[in-house]
Amino acid sequence: MEVLFFIGIVICFFLALLIFSKKKQTKSDRIFGVWQILLVINFSLLYIRHSELIQEYPHFIGLDTGFTLLHIPFIFFYTCALIKKPLKKIHFSLHLLPFVVMTMTLFSTFFLLSGNEKLQLYNQQLSGQKLFSVTDMALYLQCLIYLPISYNLVKKHSRKIKAKYSNIDKRNLSWMETILISVSIYFGLSFLFHLYYILSDFNDFQFLSKISILSFCLLQVALAFFGIRYSPVFIESEMSKLNEQSKYKKTGLGSDLAKKHFEALLHYMTNEKPYLDSELTLDNLASQINISSNHLSQIINQFAHKNFYTYVNEYRIDEIARLLKDPSQNQYSILGLAYDAGFKSKSVFNAMFKKIKGVTPSEFRKRI
Repeated sequence: MEVLFFIGIVICFFLALLIFSKKKQTKSDRIFGVWQILLVINFSLLYIRHSELIQEYPHFIGLDTGFTLLHIPFIFFYTCALIKKPLKKIHFSLHLLPFVVMTMTLFSTFFLLSGNEKLQLYNQQLSGQKLFSVTDMALYLQCLIYLPISYNLVKKHSRKIKAKYSNIDKRNLSWMETILISVSIYFGLSFLFHLYYILSDFNDFQFLSKISILSFCLLQVALAFFGIRYSPVFIESEMSKLNEQSKYKKTGLGSDLAKKHFEALLHYMTNEKPYLDSELTLDNLASQINISSNHLSQIINQFAHKNFYTYVNEYRIDEIARLLKDPSQNQYSILGLAYDAGFKSKSVFNAMFKKIKGVTPSEFRKRI
């Protein structure tokens, strides 16, 4: 066990060093860095508690307990920072309340005991009955609350950017969705295993502890890998517009005028091909056809029944399909045609082409 805690200490210390050595740190970087420092402290205390050192330094017993209630809120803080969701200091403090309450409770009931008394209680706990501790119950309750909220925030962010941008590869947080789902599955299985441990004759609780440590280390590495690569491309004014866009449910656009605008949009998309611009946004296209971005969003949703992202990229796919059928274009690579049509990511292009055409781009070209 001590070896695993030491590995955790090294990984989190390295990640904190990596984050704080960045020249341009975002808010999400700083939150992640602070979290890594707290994990270094947490793993260090766990290392002491699970080694012979605890017999020499019994006053370290219990110091790690409250830290358990910090990690799930920090996942939420990190998610909010990634999507630029403001979090007031008072709200930030409320999220840390379980940690504060647990620490104060231990201070008043346990930390004031002598070293021998702490060791006696600690040894009794190790040989005592199998029970859910208050910390365990609080942790699983946090998972039940924070993880769905964090996931919904990321999904909402995804819907917003798809309503405004035609290329979202640098803005996309699908990796965070995957991580949140993985964490949810892990804690769900952890709860079931914990329940099985209590109700059965199974006594090897260290097995779950080892899996927990390794899983948490992998989580930190995954968050660091994707988080460092993720570049927050939104400036404050852009994020303000993005958030404002979602507030308009009704624009006051009449059905006749909406239909007229949509016909003008179809004509413009067919003849001018604005989708060939890889940086095309809802605002850009709206200004090109002289309507408001809110009206443009409404008519695309109302008549095409798609968001802006899907609407534009379907034009790009159709353009590429047309070029693939043209014998004069055989000299060009499929990826080159995709970039010329406005795509910026090979993986996004391949996935969308197969979704729309039912086959991969290479299979499509072979069938012609």
